[in-house]
Amino acid sequence: MRRTDFGKRFMRRKVSVAAAAVLVFFILLALFGPYICPYNPLKQDLKNIYGGISKDHWLGTDYLGRDTLTRLVYGARVSLGISFAGVLAGCLVGMLLGVLAAFYGGWIDTLVCRVVDIMLAFPGLLLAITISAILGNGVANTAMAIAIFSVPSIARMVRSVVLVIKNEEYVQACRIMGESSPRIIFTHIIPNAMSQIIVNTTLNLGGAILTASSLSFLGLGVQPPNPEWGTMLSQARDAIRTAPIGVLMPGIFITLVVLSFSLVGDGLRDALDPKLRNV
Repeated sequence: MRRTDFGKRFMRRKVSVAAAAVLVFFILLALFGPYICPYNPLKQDLKNIYGGISKDHWLGTDYLGRDTLTRLVYGARVSLGISFAGVLAGCLVGMLLGVLAAFYGGWIDTLVCRVVDIMLAFPGLLLAITISAILGNGVANTAMAIAIFSVPSIARMVRSVVLVIKNEEYVQACRIMGESSPRIIFTHIIPNAMSQIIVNTTLNLGGAILTASSLSFLGLGVQPPNPEWGTMLSQARDAIRTAPIGVLMPGIFITLVVLSFSLVGDGLRDALDPKLRNV
């Protein structure tokens, strides 16, 4: 499918286009927002605890007098950074395991499938909590927990796709012509599986944001005073009646990003679906 066809097909889904615009906004916010914020996200002002909305603090202040908007902006960098790093690492490992299991079969396939089945037997958040509890708190460990959490779903998906691709005629022709297995994998198998990998990775990013925020909310992820949306929710919940904006804004940010990743993933799936290429 040509790029122009993909673009036209994706643009037909107005909801996905709007969601993509929201994601672009948050990514730009994470990249460049901290450079234009006038406040330090860690600087305390105990004389201005739970300050309301004002010209100096557009979203008020938190329980230590820190500017809420500034912490949300810096939190975007932390939350998105953890999710992107974790999911991309998990995608690479899961893709490798899935390709090896499907292409070579035998004991490799059996071993990978059993490990994946064991990991998938745990509820997603419970698995992430267990991994985080073993690894410990912190930004790097949270990203690693997200990576391990992402591996089984990607591996299972890639395995199912590769099982179909490896029996295609062009792959069989490459075998007959004497091409090596690594060359077949990297020049034919993986490129033809990339559309499904891209879609599932995009969908996993939304779940990763939610999981990372949940871990931080429970005290198992990013630790204070680092700004992170889940941590901000946890710290502001005690004052939800007197200063509700401290809870509402991180919650809105998390909801928008998770929903946007889901809608963009749906749009990519429709645009890359081989059954729709001739539509």
